[in-house]
Amino acid sequence: MRLIFKNLNVLRSTINAISTSIEIKEIVESAGNNLPNLFDFSSFGVFWKEDLLLFLYQEESCPSSFTQEVVKNMIKVFSNLGEESSIHADQIALQVEKRKLRPKQMIMDPKATLKSHLTLPLTVEGEILGCISINSDQPNAFDAQDLQFLSVIGYQMAATLKHFQRFSSIKNIAIYDTLTSLYNRRYFEERLGVEAQKSFYSGTPLSLVMVDIDLFKKVNDTFGHTEGDQVLCKISSLLKTSVRKKDTVARYGGEEFILILPETGLEESFVIAERIRRLVEDTSFDVGQAQVHLTISMGISNFPSHRAKSKEELVKMADQALYDAKRGGRNKVGIYTGKSSQWTVPT
Repeated sequence: MRLIFKNLNVLRSTINAISTSIEIKEIVESAGNNLPNLFDFSSFGVFWKEDLLLFLYQEESCPSSFTQEVVKNMIKVFSNLGEESSIHADQIALQVEKRKLRPKQMIMDPKATLKSHLTLPLTVEGEILGCISINSDQPNAFDAQDLQFLSVIGYQMAATLKHFQRFSSIKNIAIYDTLTSLYNRRYFEERLGVEAQKSFYSGTPLSLVMVDIDLFKKVNDTFGHTEGDQVLCKISSLLKTSVRKKDTVARYGGEEFILILPETGLEESFVIAERIRRLVEDTSFDVGQAQVHLTISMGISNFPSHRAKSKEELVKMADQALYDAKRGGRNKVGIYTGKSSQWTVPT
């Protein structure tokens, strides 16, 4: 009886953790952190149909062959639900989190195979959003109580995922620029607040790079705003693919963009900016029936190099560096220096 109450308490805390999560990965981690107290499993998986995402939370000694077997089995079970019959493993975006779920003396055999699993659909309002699965390399690893507990967890997870799905649609409208699909200025302000607070508190470097398309008005005046919009999208794509995963690229307004480069010193941010400047300069843009070459000017500010005391001051410094780069002849990377900025001359 005591064990049942203990398990019910774990179940309750698991459900609470899932229901307060705001991202899919966080939902999986919330469940994964609690499930070892309820089940003896080797791998726990959540498949989300909308983005073809499969998250696995599993024992650190789990061999890759076992992981592949779990993935194939989850896809097979989901397909048998009648929802999707043409999903293949190579279409799935797989994310694996490995944790120590077993004592040292109970690590998995490198040749372990899937011998037990409980796989259930994640269903809300008659819609199957995906499936949830616990898997083991031991035979007969799960019983009727495990099935009941996993059903309750799956129901809560499905409800949370549905809420997340609705929230994501609203969130996308709120934080993304509709033309370029970059983050918008509102999101930039929020993200900069987070990064600046982190840097000001810990002393880690933070760089801003403000970007402006040189003579962009001529593109609109010559070819029209529709073609101008295509140029904005192309340059947005170049910016997005030229930065690191931890960086933020946002449309600041009009033909201006801004990059947040966390944990990035002045020298490194200059290298990144100069690489982007050269990339744009070397790119041929299809505008109407013509091919044109465009350039960008950029301005860099950095904490702690420029001793900014607020995020607003950091933005003003980057803006000043950009202004000086444009005044100095355009197609340059300007660095804030106080009264005037330094810039590079293209070679």
